Amino acid sequence: MSGIYTRFLKHMVPGGLILDAGSGSGRIRSPTYIRLGYVVEAFDASPELCRLSSARTGVRISCLRFQDFDCPPRYDGIWACASLLHVPLSDLNDALSRLAQGPKSAGAFYMSFKYGSGERVALDGCLFVDMDERGIQCFFAAIPEMTITDLWRSGGEGANSGKDNWLNVIAVKPPRK
Repeated sequence: MSGIYTRFLKHMVPGGLILDAGSGSGRIRSPTYIRLGYVVEAFDASPELCRLSSARTGVRISCLRFQDFDCPPRYDGIWACASLLHVPLSDLNDALSRLAQGPKSAGAFYMSFKYGSGERVALDGCLFVDMDERGIQCFFAAIPEMTITDLWRSGGEGANSGKDNWLNVIAVKPPRK
């Protein structure tokens, strides 16, 4: 993940405010940013994961769905790593549009999806939305306040090395003139 962090953090101001959107259990992401000196806020839709994440990170985690996020521009960056891929396609445009309102001028928005296209349900019953370059560009065509500046594929890491391909996206809100 260090390469992904590096690509995202080049858009951040030192000590900036990062929103971990869909923080999950808080095992990796929030602690990494806190350790690097950033201020972190987070939310997740699962009350149990919010409790786990708060206990691990010391950060108060809000229990919130992407589709309910509503915030004026206040973040230097929004981090949605492997979290938006659980939002149904029918709700994804709304969720992306809501999150895209959160970054300040020159703020960045990172997201990742398993590579592919369409919706699928895994054997455990979990919904996944797979995304390719064309698909994410279509979604961002409806979000004129942000521009995709970095779009790349990566392979799974750790125990998933070589098993999954991921689409990684960084979109940036242009600086005010």
